[in-house]
This record gives sequence, structure tokens and C-alpha cells, in this order.
Amino acid sequence: MANPHGLNIRNRQRDTPEVDEAERKVGAVLGDLEDSTDGEVKDVELEEVVDTDAQGHPVVKKAVDIQVEHRPKKDWAR
Repeated sequence: MANPHGLNIRNRQRDTPEVDEAERKVGAVLGDLEDSTDGEVKDVELEEVVDTDAQGHPVVKKAVDIQVEHRPKKDWAR
């Protein structure tokens, strides 16, 4: 069964309204990124990275890695 949001991911349970809203927000941000870079988002990864807090203790934080591929310019005048 395909994901209703067009992603090729299988869900074990139904999304909550909070997840649906977060997907809409992330989709809007990625759309804005594509518009401002004249590119296409090719890959998005959520990673956990280790950082340090103000006291120097290690903390695990979420980070997002986004890969954008630039679209070639099209010359329709030829």
C-alpha cells in the first residue's frame, strides 16, 4: 500500500493530525527552497548528531541533510 502523500514508504499505523501538519510544513519549506534555488530537492535525511551543551556535556540533537540538484536552464527561443 503506497503512502497517500506520494512517498514510497509503508506506514505501520495511521498518521496523527500532528504528523500530517508537520508533513505539510516540511513540504512548504522544501517547495520554497526549490523556488529560491531554482533546483530540485533530491534527498532529505534526518540524522542524530552528538553536540555539547553549555556545560560541555554531550547531547544528541536532530539534524537535517538536504541535497538539492540544480535544474539546467532551458532556452526555448531556439
